[in-house]
Amino acid sequence: MSNSEQNVSERRQYFRIDMEYETVDLLWRDEEGQAHKVKSVCLDFSRGGLRIEHEFAIAVDTQVSICFQAEHPESQTLVARVVRCIELTGKRFSIGLQMVD
Repeated sequence: MSNSEQNVSERRQYFRIDMEYETVDLLWRDEEGQAHKVKSVCLDFSRGGLRIEHEFAIAVDTQVSICFQAEHPESQTLVARVVRCIELTGKRFSIGLQMVD
């Protein structure tokens, strides 16, 4: 199975929620231990994971905390792992994250 076919298979495995262009807060540490906290755009969300678009790469296997609606008192934070990071045109990256139990 090719990477493209595997990605389609992953996408169809879970119920999808339309979060097109919702802002999420991301928090992670890079390979040097440097903490990063940024806002990013969520393009796709399901029980299995989400896809974001960002202006720089996050290394595969990096653990990321994702906060939805950070301004709201009942905001939710989930933990995910980067499973793919693909460079798009215009120095943007499509980043796939899988939820961690």
